[in-house]
Amino acid sequence: MKKTFIFILILLIVVLGLLFYVKQNNINNKESSVLTNNNSVNLKITFLDIGQGDASLIDFPNGEQMLVDCSEDARILEALGRVMNFYDNEIDYLLITHPDSDHYGGCEEVLNRFKVKNIIYSGYQKTGDEAWNSFFEKFTKNSDLNYIKIDHEQTMMISSTSLHFLYPNHSLELDSKIPNLNKKSNVNNTSIVFELTYKDKEILFTGDMESDLENYLISNYGDILDTDILKVGHHGSSSGSGQNFLDIVTPEYSIISVGKNNKFGHPSLRVLKRLERVGTKILRTDLIKDITCFIGESLICS
Repeated sequence: MKKTFIFILILLIVVLGLLFYVKQNNINNKESSVLTNNNSVNLKITFLDIGQGDASLIDFPNGEQMLVDCSEDARILEALGRVMNFYDNEIDYLLITHPDSDHYGGCEEVLNRFKVKNIIYSGYQKTGDEAWNSFFEKFTKNSDLNYIKIDHEQTMMISSTSLHFLYPNHSLELDSKIPNLNKKSNVNNTSIVFELTYKDKEILFTGDMESDLENYLISNYGDILDTDILKVGHHGSSSGSGQNFLDIVTPEYSIISVGKNNKFGHPSLRVLKRLERVGTKILRTDLIKDITCFIGESLICS
Protein backbone atom coordinates (compact mmCIF):
# COMPACT_ATOMS: atom_id res chain seq x y z
CA MET A 1 0.00 0.00 0.00
CA LYS A 2 2.83 2.34 0.94
CA LYS A 3 4.67 1.58 -2.32
CA THR A 4 1.51 2.26 -4.32
CA PHE A 5 1.07 5.61 -2.59
CA ILE A 6 4.69 6.60 -3.31
CA PHE A 7 4.32 5.54 -6.95
CA ILE A 8 1.13 7.60 -7.36
CA LEU A 9 2.80 10.58 -5.67
CA ILE A 10 5.83 10.41 -7.99
CA LEU A 11 3.56 10.03 -11.02
CA LEU A 12 1.53 13.06 -9.91
CA ILE A 13 4.70 15.16 -9.51
CA VAL A 14 5.90 14.14 -12.99
CA VAL A 15 2.53 14.99 -14.57
CA LEU A 16 2.37 18.37 -12.81
CA GLY A 17 5.94 19.09 -13.91
CA LEU A 18 5.10 18.28 -17.52
CA LEU A 19 1.98 20.45 -17.40
CA PHE A 20 4.01 23.36 -16.01
CA TYR A 21 6.67 22.90 -18.72
CA VAL A 22 4.09 22.84 -21.52
CA LYS A 23 2.32 25.91 -20.14
CA GLN A 24 5.57 27.84 -19.72
CA ASN A 25 6.73 26.83 -23.19
CA ASN A 26 3.46 28.06 -24.69
CA ILE A 27 3.84 31.37 -22.86
CA ASN A 28 7.40 31.77 -24.13
CA ASN A 29 6.33 30.90 -27.67
CA LYS A 30 3.50 33.44 -27.50
CA GLU A 31 5.86 36.13 -26.22
CA SER A 32 8.35 35.29 -28.95
CA SER A 33 5.59 35.32 -31.55
CA VAL A 34 4.36 38.73 -30.42
CA LEU A 35 7.87 40.14 -30.63
CA THR A 36 8.44 38.55 -34.01
CA ASN A 37 5.17 39.84 -35.44
CA ASN A 38 5.68 43.33 -34.07
CA ASN A 39 9.25 43.64 -35.22
CA SER A 40 9.33 41.23 -38.19
CA VAL A 41 12.31 39.57 -36.50
CA ASN A 42 14.27 37.27 -38.74
CA LEU A 43 17.81 37.72 -37.44
CA LYS A 44 19.05 37.53 -33.85
CA ILE A 45 22.49 38.31 -32.46
CA THR A 46 23.43 37.52 -28.87
CA PHE A 47 26.55 39.11 -27.46
CA LEU A 48 27.35 36.61 -24.73
CA ASP A 49 28.43 37.47 -21.21
CA ILE A 50 31.56 35.37 -20.81
CA GLY A 51 33.67 37.67 -18.64
CA GLN A 52 36.74 39.35 -20.11
CA GLY A 53 36.66 38.11 -23.69
CA ASP A 54 34.48 37.88 -26.76
CA ALA A 55 31.77 35.54 -28.01
CA SER A 56 28.69 36.32 -30.11
CA LEU A 57 26.06 33.97 -31.52
CA ILE A 58 24.29 34.90 -34.76
CA ASP A 59 21.00 33.15 -35.57
CA PHE A 60 20.27 33.55 -39.28
CA PRO A 61 16.78 33.58 -40.85
CA ASN A 62 17.24 30.10 -42.34
CA GLY A 63 18.10 28.54 -38.98
CA GLU A 64 21.86 28.44 -39.46
CA GLN A 65 24.10 29.71 -36.68
CA MET A 66 27.49 31.41 -36.53
CA LEU A 67 29.62 31.72 -33.41
CA VAL A 68 32.03 34.65 -33.55
CA ASP A 69 34.87 33.89 -31.10
CA CYS A 70 34.69 31.55 -28.11
CA SER A 71 35.86 33.40 -24.99
CA GLU A 72 38.90 32.16 -23.08
CA ASP A 73 37.71 28.86 -21.65
CA ALA A 74 34.85 26.43 -21.04
CA ARG A 75 32.54 29.25 -19.91
CA ILE A 76 31.54 29.44 -23.56
CA LEU A 77 29.58 26.19 -23.15
CA GLU A 78 27.60 27.57 -20.22
CA ALA A 79 26.89 30.75 -22.20
CA LEU A 80 25.72 28.82 -25.28
CA GLY A 81 23.55 26.68 -23.03
CA ARG A 82 21.62 29.80 -22.08
CA VAL A 83 20.70 30.69 -25.65
CA MET A 84 20.67 27.41 -27.62
CA ASN A 85 18.15 24.58 -27.39
CA PHE A 86 19.45 21.69 -25.28
CA TYR A 87 19.12 19.31 -28.23
CA ASP A 88 21.00 21.58 -30.64
CA ASN A 89 24.41 20.01 -31.23
CA GLU A 90 25.45 21.78 -34.44
CA ILE A 91 27.06 25.13 -35.21
CA ASP A 92 27.28 25.92 -38.90
CA TYR A 93 30.06 28.50 -38.76
CA LEU A 94 32.77 29.24 -36.22
CA LEU A 95 34.59 32.50 -36.91
CA ILE A 96 37.83 33.19 -35.02
CA THR A 97 38.74 36.86 -35.35
CA HIS A 98 42.40 36.55 -34.30
CA PRO A 99 44.79 34.44 -32.19
CA ASP A 100 44.30 36.00 -28.74
CA SER A 101 43.35 33.54 -26.01
CA ASP A 102 40.31 35.52 -24.81
CA HIS A 103 38.85 35.05 -28.30
CA TYR A 104 39.91 31.48 -29.23
CA GLY A 105 40.62 29.83 -25.85
CA GLY A 106 37.19 28.18 -25.59
CA CYS A 107 37.01 27.09 -29.23
CA GLU A 108 38.40 23.62 -28.54
CA GLU A 109 35.58 23.11 -26.02
CA VAL A 110 33.12 24.16 -28.73
CA LEU A 111 34.63 21.76 -31.27
CA ASN A 112 34.43 18.92 -28.73
CA ARG A 113 30.82 19.67 -27.78
CA PHE A 114 29.29 20.63 -31.14
CA LYS A 115 29.47 19.45 -34.71
CA VAL A 116 31.02 22.50 -36.38
CA LYS A 117 30.76 22.56 -40.17
CA ASN A 118 32.87 25.56 -41.18
CA ILE A 119 35.74 27.48 -39.59
CA ILE A 120 36.40 31.03 -40.75
CA TYR A 121 39.84 32.40 -39.86
CA SER A 122 42.36 35.06 -40.88
CA GLY A 123 45.28 32.79 -41.74
CA TYR A 124 47.72 34.62 -39.49
CA GLN A 125 49.92 32.43 -37.29
CA LYS A 126 51.45 33.17 -33.90
CA THR A 127 54.83 31.50 -33.49
CA GLY A 128 55.97 30.76 -29.96
CA ASP A 129 52.44 30.53 -28.60
CA GLU A 130 52.11 26.83 -27.83
CA ALA A 131 48.43 27.04 -26.90
CA TRP A 132 47.45 28.67 -30.20
CA ASN A 133 49.68 26.41 -32.31
CA SER A 134 48.32 23.29 -30.59
CA PHE A 135 44.74 24.41 -31.18
CA PHE A 136 45.43 25.45 -34.78
CA GLU A 137 47.10 22.11 -35.56
CA LYS A 138 44.16 20.17 -34.12
CA PHE A 139 41.45 21.96 -36.05
CA THR A 140 43.37 21.99 -39.37
CA LYS A 141 43.78 18.21 -39.15
CA ASN A 142 40.02 17.70 -38.81
CA SER A 143 38.86 16.47 -42.22
CA ASP A 144 35.20 17.01 -41.28
CA LEU A 145 35.67 20.78 -41.21
CA ASN A 146 35.51 23.17 -44.13
CA TYR A 147 38.07 25.97 -43.84
CA ILE A 148 37.45 29.48 -45.09
CA LYS A 149 40.49 31.77 -45.02
CA ILE A 150 39.48 35.42 -45.18
CA ASP A 151 41.04 38.21 -47.19
CA HIS A 152 39.50 41.65 -47.65
CA GLU A 153 36.72 42.28 -50.15
CA GLN A 154 35.25 38.81 -49.71
CA THR A 155 31.49 38.55 -49.31
CA MET A 156 29.48 35.64 -47.95
CA MET A 157 25.73 35.23 -48.28
CA ILE A 158 23.99 33.20 -45.59
CA SER A 159 20.26 33.06 -46.22
CA SER A 160 19.31 36.68 -46.95
CA THR A 161 22.19 38.06 -44.88
CA SER A 162 25.38 39.52 -46.33
CA LEU A 163 28.76 39.37 -44.60
CA HIS A 164 31.21 41.78 -46.21
CA PHE A 165 34.78 41.23 -45.00
CA LEU A 166 36.78 44.46 -44.80
CA TYR A 167 39.92 43.05 -43.20
CA PRO A 168 42.45 41.36 -43.09
CA ASN A 169 44.25 42.57 -46.18
CA HIS A 170 47.14 40.14 -46.55
CA SER A 171 49.04 42.54 -48.79
CA LEU A 172 49.47 44.95 -45.86
CA GLU A 173 51.52 44.88 -42.68
CA LEU A 174 49.80 47.11 -40.12
CA ASP A 175 52.03 45.48 -37.52
CA SER A 176 55.70 45.24 -38.46
CA LYS A 177 55.74 41.62 -37.31
CA ILE A 178 52.84 40.54 -39.52
CA PRO A 179 52.61 37.91 -40.93
CA ASN A 180 55.41 36.44 -38.80
CA LEU A 181 53.72 37.05 -35.48
CA ASN A 182 55.25 35.85 -32.26
CA LYS A 183 53.82 35.40 -28.79
CA LYS A 184 54.62 38.99 -27.80
CA SER A 185 53.29 40.54 -30.99
CA ASN A 186 50.25 42.76 -30.91
CA VAL A 187 47.83 40.60 -32.85
CA ASN A 188 44.86 42.92 -32.38
CA ASN A 189 45.26 44.50 -35.82
CA THR A 190 45.09 41.07 -37.46
CA SER A 191 41.43 40.86 -36.41
CA ILE A 192 38.82 39.90 -38.96
CA VAL A 193 36.55 42.92 -39.46
CA PHE A 194 33.24 42.39 -41.24
CA GLU A 195 29.97 44.20 -41.79
CA LEU A 196 26.82 42.11 -41.54
CA THR A 197 23.84 43.45 -43.48
CA TYR A 198 20.28 42.22 -43.08
CA LYS A 199 17.47 44.12 -44.78
CA ASP A 200 18.63 47.73 -44.32
CA LYS A 201 20.36 47.15 -40.97
CA GLU A 202 24.14 46.90 -40.59
CA ILE A 203 26.29 45.49 -37.81
CA LEU A 204 30.06 46.02 -37.68
CA PHE A 205 32.15 43.33 -35.97
CA THR A 206 35.67 44.49 -35.12
CA GLY A 207 37.45 41.88 -32.97
CA ASP A 208 40.24 43.65 -31.07
CA MET A 209 40.74 46.37 -33.69
CA GLU A 210 42.92 49.30 -32.66
CA SER A 211 43.56 52.78 -34.07
CA ASP A 212 45.92 51.78 -36.94
CA LEU A 213 43.31 49.43 -38.33
CA GLU A 214 40.56 52.00 -37.78
CA ASN A 215 42.54 54.52 -39.84
CA TYR A 216 43.03 51.95 -42.61
CA LEU A 217 39.28 51.32 -42.73
CA ILE A 218 38.51 55.05 -42.79
CA SER A 219 40.91 55.56 -45.71
CA ASN A 220 39.57 52.62 -47.71
CA TYR A 221 35.87 52.53 -46.88
CA GLY A 222 34.85 55.91 -45.49
CA ASP A 223 31.08 56.33 -45.19
CA ILE A 224 30.54 52.64 -45.94
CA LEU A 225 31.44 52.14 -42.27
CA ASP A 226 28.25 53.88 -41.13
CA THR A 227 26.44 51.23 -39.11
CA ASP A 228 23.48 50.55 -36.82
CA ILE A 229 25.29 48.33 -34.30
CA LEU A 230 28.98 48.57 -33.48
CA LYS A 231 30.71 45.73 -31.69
CA VAL A 232 33.23 48.01 -29.97
CA GLY A 233 36.83 46.96 -30.63
CA HIS A 234 39.15 45.55 -27.97
CA HIS A 235 36.60 45.62 -25.15
CA GLY A 236 36.52 49.42 -25.14
CA SER A 237 40.27 49.84 -24.69
CA SER A 238 41.76 53.31 -25.19
CA SER A 239 43.92 51.80 -27.96
CA GLY A 240 40.92 52.03 -30.28
CA SER A 241 37.51 53.62 -30.81
CA GLY A 242 39.05 56.91 -31.91
CA GLN A 243 36.76 59.91 -32.30
CA ASN A 244 37.44 60.15 -36.05
CA PHE A 245 36.35 56.54 -36.46
CA LEU A 246 33.22 56.89 -34.31
CA ASP A 247 32.19 60.09 -36.11
CA ILE A 248 31.99 58.05 -39.34
CA VAL A 249 30.43 54.90 -37.87
CA THR A 250 27.75 56.75 -35.79
CA PRO A 251 26.09 53.58 -34.42
CA GLU A 252 22.66 53.52 -32.85
CA TYR A 253 23.93 50.84 -30.43
CA SER A 254 27.48 50.21 -29.22
CA ILE A 255 28.11 46.79 -27.66
CA ILE A 256 31.04 46.32 -25.28
CA SER A 257 31.98 42.77 -24.28
CA VAL A 258 33.93 43.11 -21.06
CA GLY A 259 34.51 41.40 -17.72
CA LYS A 260 33.32 42.95 -14.49
CA ASN A 261 36.11 44.69 -12.54
CA ASN A 262 38.70 43.45 -15.05
CA LYS A 263 42.39 44.16 -14.44
CA PHE A 264 42.76 46.11 -17.70
CA GLY A 265 40.35 48.87 -16.74
CA HIS A 266 38.15 48.18 -19.77
CA PRO A 267 36.18 49.99 -20.98
CA SER A 268 38.24 53.16 -20.98
CA LEU A 269 36.51 56.25 -19.62
CA ARG A 270 37.83 58.18 -22.63
CA VAL A 271 36.21 55.69 -25.00
CA LEU A 272 32.90 55.90 -23.14
CA LYS A 273 32.94 59.69 -23.47
CA ARG A 274 33.73 59.43 -27.19
CA LEU A 275 30.80 57.09 -27.64
CA GLU A 276 28.53 59.46 -25.75
CA ARG A 277 29.55 62.29 -28.09
CA VAL A 278 28.14 60.45 -31.11
CA GLY A 279 24.83 59.80 -29.31
CA THR A 280 25.01 56.01 -29.32
CA LYS A 281 23.32 53.78 -26.75
CA ILE A 282 26.05 51.89 -24.88
CA LEU A 283 25.33 48.31 -23.77
CA ARG A 284 27.90 46.40 -21.69
CA THR A 285 27.99 42.71 -20.80
CA ASP A 286 29.53 43.45 -17.39
CA LEU A 287 26.45 45.48 -16.49
CA ILE A 288 23.51 43.73 -18.16
CA LYS A 289 24.87 40.22 -18.94
CA ASP A 290 23.87 38.74 -22.33
CA ILE A 291 22.89 41.40 -24.87
CA THR A 292 20.38 40.36 -27.53
CA CYS A 293 19.64 42.26 -30.72
CA PHE A 294 16.53 41.45 -32.75
CA ILE A 295 16.78 42.66 -36.33
CA GLY A 296 13.86 42.93 -38.72
CA GLU A 297 12.00 45.93 -40.09
CA SER A 298 13.15 47.66 -36.91
CA LEU A 299 15.99 47.10 -34.47
CA ILE A 300 15.84 46.28 -30.75
CA CYS A 301 18.87 45.61 -28.52
CA SER A 302 18.67 44.99 -24.80
